[in-house]
Amino acid sequence: MGLLFYYLLCTVISCVLLYMMLTMIRQHNVLHILFFVFVCISNFGYTFLALSKTLEEALLANKILYICSFLPFIMILSNAQFCRVRVPGWAVAVLAAANAVQLFFINTIGYNRLYYTDVSIGDYNGVTYLTKSYGPGHTYYIILLFLQTFLAFTVIIYSLRRKKNTTYNTILFLGFGMIFTVILYIVERRIKLEIDLLPLAYVINSMVYLIVSYRTQLYGISSGIISIYEKRKNYVCISLDSNFRLMDYNDNSVELFPEIAGVHLDTDNYPKDSSLYRNIIIWVKDIASKENREQERIIPLGEYIYRATVRLRYSGRGKFTGYVVEMVDDTEFQRNLSIMERTMKDLDKARESAIRASHAKSDFMANMSHEIRTPINAIVGMDEMILKESKEKNILEYAGYISEAGNQLLSLVNDILDFEKIEAGKLSLSEGEYSLGRVIRTVYQMMHTKADNKGIEFVVKADQHLPDGYFGDENRIRQILINLISNGIKYTPKGSVSMSVAGYMTADDMAELHFEIRDTGIGIKEEDMERIYDSFERVDSRRNRNVEGTGLGLAITRELVRKMEGRIEASSKYGKGSSFTVIVPQKVTDKKPLGEWQRSEIVREDGVERITINSPDMRVLAVDDMPLNLVVIEKFLSMSKLHLDTASSAKDALKLISENDYDVVLMDHFMPEMDGVEALQEIRAMGGKYETLPVIAITANAIAGSKEEYLSMGFADYLSKPVEYNALIDILLRYCP
Repeated sequence: MGLLFYYLLCTVISCVLLYMMLTMIRQHNVLHILFFVFVCISNFGYTFLALSKTLEEALLANKILYICSFLPFIMILSNAQFCRVRVPGWAVAVLAAANAVQLFFINTIGYNRLYYTDVSIGDYNGVTYLTKSYGPGHTYYIILLFLQTFLAFTVIIYSLRRKKNTTYNTILFLGFGMIFTVILYIVERRIKLEIDLLPLAYVINSMVYLIVSYRTQLYGISSGIISIYEKRKNYVCISLDSNFRLMDYNDNSVELFPEIAGVHLDTDNYPKDSSLYRNIIIWVKDIASKENREQERIIPLGEYIYRATVRLRYSGRGKFTGYVVEMVDDTEFQRNLSIMERTMKDLDKARESAIRASHAKSDFMANMSHEIRTPINAIVGMDEMILKESKEKNILEYAGYISEAGNQLLSLVNDILDFEKIEAGKLSLSEGEYSLGRVIRTVYQMMHTKADNKGIEFVVKADQHLPDGYFGDENRIRQILINLISNGIKYTPKGSVSMSVAGYMTADDMAELHFEIRDTGIGIKEEDMERIYDSFERVDSRRNRNVEGTGLGLAITRELVRKMEGRIEASSKYGKGSSFTVIVPQKVTDKKPLGEWQRSEIVREDGVERITINSPDMRVLAVDDMPLNLVVIEKFLSMSKLHLDTASSAKDALKLISENDYDVVLMDHFMPEMDGVEALQEIRAMGGKYETLPVIAITANAIAGSKEEYLSMGFADYLSKPVEYNALIDILLRYCP
């Protein structure tokens, strides 16, 4: 609804500006009126497109909005008139012919492939848009657009260099409108926004043309402008000499300031309590004391509002001779301006309402994250138990379907949360010391089963001479590798996916790590390589339409690599495979060689390989007020060699912690009586070894920024619900004694 409101608002404002142009400007110019009419029609076309229900309606709306394609041509001629620059007749004829050809291309949309080679409609938050592949007609349109925009700028720059036939402010206004349009066009094309910014650009340019037309009407350049305006109703002209003595005035001045008739010419005997003295004479003296060459102000007098301007007067030889005060009835414009100001205040209120709605959305996402992940945790966890304990073939088959559907649902939830992070700009790094071997091991644990299930080989090779300890964001590096390997597995029907880890020292305590992920999959076309990092973009969509995912993985990966001050490189041969190389600088904290990275024990049960923990001396305490969640954790750790205790409340957990030496505590956040945060504060208050006891937050609150929030509270780490087996094993491996 936000996009639809935007297009409707632009259409309404453009119509209001057209009305103001027709009512405020007394000497109408057909070319300028045509500009305003075209803006209204074009913005209506954008609104019509947003409301379209069929492809035919959308194409008709598209043709209507393309009336804007003639605006650059009109802007060239209008700018030339405002700036008093003559455009050669042959140039006008050539541009008119070029626009006629453009009109042919636009009118044939939907009948041939000259303008769009392929077109379809899509829906974004209830607003219709066109998905298009462009043909030669569109290329012609772009070339003509750039040419005419350049010529419009040329007219302004040429007038600016001469500064003889127009006012400087007029040039600035026109230049601002052109620059604003170009900036919006570049922003829209560069960032690939879902919203079309051209309607806003048209509205801004219409405002500029309205202002320039009004100023041109009031402050003409020719020497006879005053005599022309003297015949108009409510126009006031008063002439003063350099000593502020009254030299001349027109008849309208007497109607507005009756006391002026009692002032003798060539004198300054103004009544001190008169409106003339308070509003005009004191103002001109103030201008003279400040040495301002020109100034204007708004003066309300009775039921009318006047725009007053003071100009310096010079003789033919350039000698300063006095001042000319011009006053024009500006009542209608000021009232319209007041209406516009109230409208802008209403828009500000709407913006504040939108901000509140955005905050409400973030709160909703946080709550829904918790509410959705909690039942998914139970579903996936109990299904894991069925897969482990059942011996019946049909039950295992059904459980396998549940596992696949549960993981797919969890993936969708994670994609939504990732999208929230991108919108909020909260993709951040949380750096600390980590083990490279642990990163490689956990990535292998998570990915090799996925590859085995698809029947492809997953191979990891790492340089054993690399240092093992680094300072950086371990979780983000793991996320980068998992994104790239997952893509390799998804797009590889058969063959293999491999990850190689290498690097070299760049300084005594700095290294550059190289992660290369190579697959033998379907590859990427050369013309699609530039689009692979675009958000929500999936290249070769017809071939890959059955591949799951949202298209955010590579975009997030590139952003993370940039934040690490690294780089990502990609190469591919269509039909033969792809290779992605991530290069990130990292500070070395432990020069102990990496050695053999696969140190954890792999257990095969019922034909399924699982990574387990082999640390009999390790003691773990799990705290959760939901018994089902504790059962899931107990089942997950049943094959690992460690000692596990459980507690159903924070108070029970505090008692167990005071009686036993635990290596790590898994603490649920939301619990009755005392929640996990309060329990953490009680543990830290016990002092001594309890000040550094690793307490890991387990919560369904997985909205953007949650991890950073929990770490700032004092938790050693963070684990989101539903708890995954590999994630639980990985996080416990970090704290093995």
